[in-house]
Amino acid sequence: MPDRKPFLALLQQALENIREEQLFNDERGFQGALLQELGRRLPEGRRPEDPMLQQEYQKRLLRHGIRIRPDIIIHVPFERGLAENREEGNAVAIELKRRATSKTARGAFANLVQMKKALKYPLTIFINIDSDHTHVALCPKSIAGQTVCFAVRLEEGRSVVRVEASRKPAKKMQGD
Repeated sequence: MPDRKPFLALLQQALENIREEQLFNDERGFQGALLQELGRRLPEGRRPEDPMLQQEYQKRLLRHGIRIRPDIIIHVPFERGLAENREEGNAVAIELKRRATSKTARGAFANLVQMKKALKYPLTIFINIDSDHTHVALCPKSIAGQTVCFAVRLEEGRSVVRVEASRKPAKKMQGD
């Protein structure tokens, strides 16, 4: 499974390398370009235990306990027979939105919450395309501490990436 800090640096490099203006006008096109960039940077899955990069993987209620299509996931597929259950082998769940409003960002975060709850993804990512706003303040407490939010936009032919990590909610002290 990818280590958090190196993976986040790799993801930022991948985002910075997307510079085609047209891709910033289309969420699906941007997603495809991001998959290509990540694929170039992640180790090839030659061994059964190596994670796989997938897009729009349909999660089924009976198998997975949820019925959503995360934009991008990194996992060791259960079908390889290495895990005892579908919660094992999951690494990263990514949701993308183009120019997300508060409402659409909340929807993306809700999907990430479901991925965490049902399948135990330890790292969740929100990427807001063609925007300066990461919407990190909208991240639910249940995935705070494991969620990193990105905003990426094009400026004079180069990608400008803003990164904010969600913080774990402060623990209440006795007597508060």
